[in-house]
Amino acid sequence: MKILLDTLAEADLADCHALFVDAVHALGRRHYRPEQCAAWAPPGAMPDAWRDGWARRLARAWGVKALADDGRLVGFAWLLFDGEFDMLYVAPWAAGRGVGSRLVGALLYEGRRAGLAALTVYASHGARPLFERAGFVVERDHLAWRDGVALENWIMRASLAEPGRCAR
Repeated sequence: MKILLDTLAEADLADCHALFVDAVHALGRRHYRPEQCAAWAPPGAMPDAWRDGWARRLARAWGVKALADDGRLVGFAWLLFDGEFDMLYVAPWAAGRGVGSRLVGALLYEGRRAGLAALTVYASHGARPLFERAGFVVERDHLAWRDGVALENWIMRASLAEPGRCAR
């Protein structure tokens, strides 16, 4: 399967939301309980409030999507202009094929190009190894709360100022 990276646009958000829900429930269940997955990514259509919030955040970010050669959305990610990875999700059927690494690499490039000194991410259990391979290190553990449900993750940081610190 060939993967094409392209700019993520607001028009892509409904498809991104569907992929996000699928990824959290299919891949997240390896590390999180069902009630945690449901709080993180409630099943169903994208609520208007979420769409508006995602659109506002994407407007302050570099966004990239991965498409299969048949046009299907394989993954998406965005990096806020302040250097925080806000989103990174890969379709369950494409997990483990390097899509996440390509998305991270594209956004590391944008961060470097913009002159950012460092990037941060709140990495889930599933995303942590990907970010570690890209040169991120754990600063501390963290609990995110969604609808009264705790989700363990890690605050990670990568310096862009040190040559060779982050993979492309």
